[in-house]
Amino acid sequence: MKRCYLILTVLVISTIFSSTSVFAESANELDKKLDELEEKKDQINQEANEVESKVNETEKKINKNQEEQQETKSEMDEINSDIVDTQAKLQAKQDEITATNNKITETEDEIAKTEEEIEELNEEIKQLEEKIADREELLKNRLRAIQQNGGNTSYLEVILGAQSFGDFINRATAVTKIMDSDKKIMEEQESDKEQLEENKVEVEEKKVSLEENKQELEDTKSTLVAQKQELDEIKGTLNQQMNEKENLIEELEIEEEELNEIKLTAEEEQQLIDANAASVQKAIEQAEKEKQRLEQLAKEEETSSNYSGASVSGGNGKFIRPTTGRVTSPFDPNRLHPIDKVVKPHNGTDFGWRAEGATNIKASASGVVSYAGWMSGYGNTIMITHSIDGQIYTTLYAHLSSMKVSNGQSVEQGQQIAIMGSTGSSTATHLHFEIHPGGYKNPVNPMNYIN
Repeated sequence: MKRCYLILTVLVISTIFSSTSVFAESANELDKKLDELEEKKDQINQEANEVESKVNETEKKINKNQEEQQETKSEMDEINSDIVDTQAKLQAKQDEITATNNKITETEDEIAKTEEEIEELNEEIKQLEEKIADREELLKNRLRAIQQNGGNTSYLEVILGAQSFGDFINRATAVTKIMDSDKKIMEEQESDKEQLEENKVEVEEKKVSLEENKQELEDTKSTLVAQKQELDEIKGTLNQQMNEKENLIEELEIEEEELNEIKLTAEEEQQLIDANAASVQKAIEQAEKEKQRLEQLAKEEETSSNYSGASVSGGNGKFIRPTTGRVTSPFDPNRLHPIDKVVKPHNGTDFGWRAEGATNIKASASGVVSYAGWMSGYGNTIMITHSIDGQIYTTLYAHLSSMKVSNGQSVEQGQQIAIMGSTGSSTATHLHFEIHPGGYKNPVNPMNYIN
């Protein structure tokens, strides 16, 4: 990445050379310089191809990332649908459990009621048993008396012992009543015994039926609770899957932001490479024109003293303030960014505009414009490459409202190149100024270099 920015040196060597030192070199030296420029041009083209390949590869990664995001979101929709469905099933199971609990409560109430009925039936059974026992004792006594008196003969003797017809009638009626009474006692005894058996059977049947019903409900409840537990586990698994997908989406979004930043940086790098390529091409053209001029001078047998050029040092060899405004924010590698609210290096010095003529931006030293255009965060930006005392420098002027120079243009120290503004990531009108010894991406404190 850094190697790409070192190409800026080509611009300085070529353009400064073409406008100054070339006047002191021979045609052979120009040929050598042209070969070097052509070689540098090939290197720039190679760098451009690499950057283009990087941009294309990054775009493929972004597309793949977006496809993964879309696929993950579809999976999240399916999981969410499953969660909703499982929640509905859980609610249904809970309703069934509640209904079963209600039935169990009702059954328990019925059992309690039946137990009361059983107690009443047991009391009735007890009374019946006592009545039966009493009747059996009575019947035993009656039978004993009958046997002692000759059975039915005694009844006949009672009738025949009548002293008159009226007495006969009375005795016959009495015997009949006694026999009817005995018959009734026997029938009641038999009926009570049958009722006793029926009551016993009814009690046992009710008790068994209710117990079976309760056990069935308990079994149903156990089954429902097990099913609900299984659904709870399914829901827990789905929630875990949803959390994993949400974390994956977050990671993919972060990755997409990083890829977009890489793509943006590569595109900005491409812009710089294009600007360098244009500057090198311009230098080649100027060198070829100068070579033609030298060849013409040689034909006219003029000496090399007939031409001279400007110094390669770039003015007086020092930088000047690019604007008259006061310093509002110094160079600071650990500055808290005023917009992002995180620690980010402030790679330059900010100058305010509250002074007469402070919005005019001047070239800090003589050189060639290596870039003039939009840069992410910096807004409208100008970069100028300088050769001062044999060393290469790049100055950067950012957040400009307008630019008065273009790529490949030669500028003089103090020449107006732009108007101060607040484009890009900026909170107010100001100039962000940077100096990079050895080429871009090597920021230093500009105030240590300004005369």
